[in-house]
Amino acid sequence: MHIYQAFVQRNAHCNLDSLPLRFGFYFDSDQVIQIVATSDELEANRPDRFIIEGSIRHPDTDENIFGKFVLTRSKHGDAHHLVTVWCREDDTEYYLSEVIRMLRINKQLGPDWLVENHRLYLAGELRTHADLVRLLALKISKENLLEVEGDVSRLIAQLDDLRKENERLKDELARAKSTGSRVSVTERVILDQVETDVEYRGSQCTCLVLSDGKRWYMKADTFDRAGNITAKAQTLIGQPVTVTSWDPVSQPGRWSSLGYFRNVYASLEVGRAE
Repeated sequence: MHIYQAFVQRNAHCNLDSLPLRFGFYFDSDQVIQIVATSDELEANRPDRFIIEGSIRHPDTDENIFGKFVLTRSKHGDAHHLVTVWCREDDTEYYLSEVIRMLRINKQLGPDWLVENHRLYLAGELRTHADLVRLLALKISKENLLEVEGDVSRLIAQLDDLRKENERLKDELARAKSTGSRVSVTERVILDQVETDVEYRGSQCTCLVLSDGKRWYMKADTFDRAGNITAKAQTLIGQPVTVTSWDPVSQPGRWSSLGYFRNVYASLEVGRAE
């Protein structure tokens, strides 16, 4: 049995959305909690995160609550950041979480409302984003409901695109692993510019200019002969992205430290503080 220390940020998605909906509580301040693992570490969609199955103590009732917990490999002091939690293996939970997050940011609901309706989640009456909209219809005007329905439809389309991007990233992780490489993934950042035919370390490269000031380079004639990655990057200018870089397992930082990238993905970040 392994015990993980998990940092729960007060104003982050996990504390304001996931915990109140699925477990019926949330914290008023930053907390470090203990997760008693019942599984080994499982792979997450990103290499800088992992999943464990286990239990935590309800802060009010002291009962054990079981679920799956997504943690960052990086730490806040001695504790991993808790990104999100869920209880059931159901794709609808993914959409429900993000719709709740959007509606909270838009001040259509809050964690207290989720705690009040936690019993409906346990009873199976609040499992999908459609269930959520149906419940909201009882408390908001018809005009506001039409606005919410439009916002939800647009978000679901974005989430579908994000899932496709995540599948492509998983394929890249598998390809890298099969060649003895490890993939680094940047944090979510805005792509400001895409420059082509930039000379870098003696080669013609495509250059990604990011809003955090970083520049990433790809040798076009080696890794993008057909120009597909460059063309995709150009469609993402002005949008949030993540960038991948490959290093040999035996040489961490060999290429990433030089600013070379292998791919770029549209990114709709999940589970960050607002």
